[in-house]
Amino acid sequence: MKVTLKYSENLHFIARARHFYDIHIDEPESFHGTDEGPSPVEFYLIGIGGCMGSTFTYCLQKRNVEIDALEVVVDGQLKHIGPKMSLQLVNIEVELLITPSNNESSEKIEQCINSFQEYCIVRNSITQGIPFEVKVSRK
Repeated sequence: MKVTLKYSENLHFIARARHFYDIHIDEPESFHGTDEGPSPVEFYLIGIGGCMGSTFTYCLQKRNVEIDALEVVVDGQLKHIGPKMSLQLVNIEVELLITPSNNESSEKIEQCINSFQEYCIVRNSITQGIPFEVKVSRK
């Protein structure tokens, strides 16, 4: 799985993932960006929320549980830490707000609440850690 990002200007990049083009990534003006899109940290949180939401929804679908709505709220806390006071994401809280359709089994929903997290690839990668390699080459 690969994505490609191309520099645009200032801190603005335009990404491509599969057949999705023109995904704008930028920083807010308060972080020296031009505010042309979500920041990398916001995309990270979006990825977490998307994985948690789709995994939970898939679990419900497998049990034939219908819902009227599902909202995923991901709150990431940034903090300056260490001797260099580097800005880091230090805590992530995820809340799923579900509105089941009438007559849906609380038991089936409870089964998903108790099991869905173990199937979220993004969450597991974060909590278990993954190797990270960076190369810089000249074209």
